[in-house]
Amino acid sequence: MTLLPKRDIGKPDLFQFLEYRKFLADYVEWRLQCNPRFSKRAFSLKYFGSSGILYAVVQGQRDFGPRMRVRCAAALSLDEKEDGYFDLLVQHNQAKTDLERNFLFEKLSRFRNSKPWVVRENQHKYYAKWYYAVVFSYIGLDRKKSTPREIAAEIHPALSEDQVREAIGILMELELVRKSELGYALTRNHVVSGGFQGHVALEYNRQIQGLISDIAGTDITQFREFSTQVTSISNESLQAIRKKFSAFQEEVQEIVSKDKDTDKVCTMVFQIIPNTR
Repeated sequence: MTLLPKRDIGKPDLFQFLEYRKFLADYVEWRLQCNPRFSKRAFSLKYFGSSGILYAVVQGQRDFGPRMRVRCAAALSLDEKEDGYFDLLVQHNQAKTDLERNFLFEKLSRFRNSKPWVVRENQHKYYAKWYYAVVFSYIGLDRKKSTPREIAAEIHPALSEDQVREAIGILMELELVRKSELGYALTRNHVVSGGFQGHVALEYNRQIQGLISDIAGTDITQFREFSTQVTSISNESLQAIRKKFSAFQEEVQEIVSKDKDTDKVCTMVFQIIPNTR
């Protein structure tokens, strides 16, 4: 067993964070707990050249540029591995597009012992039908058998045996599924979208909305966690919420990637619907 130096006991673990602002906030709070004489303003002035920069960054009022990231790594006494993760984390949190965020998330996951496979633009057959991903996820469950007939009997809403065969054919074509002694097995355990749009995204979204309607029409009790909020909002706040959505989805992906006892398949829907121009 490795004992932490006394000065590092309780120190936030950078690799457990997906938001660098949250890490910075927790880090300075830890420093305060270790030393009541620690000053956030003095710390900010010493390492960032201004007593207010650290506060502005933590509050989301300003971003970190490349030079500031280097200063921050020095301020936090990061080692080489931590420095690499922190640099990617800042870039990821400040990325402007889903494509950038997914690319950087894949790199971050290598530090976190989680290796998602990203569906690339030319592999979007995976999203051609809603049930392809469901069949993929079902095959990943710890089942004694995974034949098309057995899978079809377990999916809700109901699938035909032919639909399951179709899904397996696509998954094998994409090299996500292989034949096994039990029927079929996954070649990759964790799949995320690489960011897709246009007709593929539109059609997939329509299918998911139809899926929701079908389930609600047959068993409304399945919507215990359903929640809707309608509100007026500024464009600035909307962008901040979208970033929170992205961060939350990535946290969900991290939880799923480390789950060893899966026993069900769920489709999670995150959506913001604009109601005014």
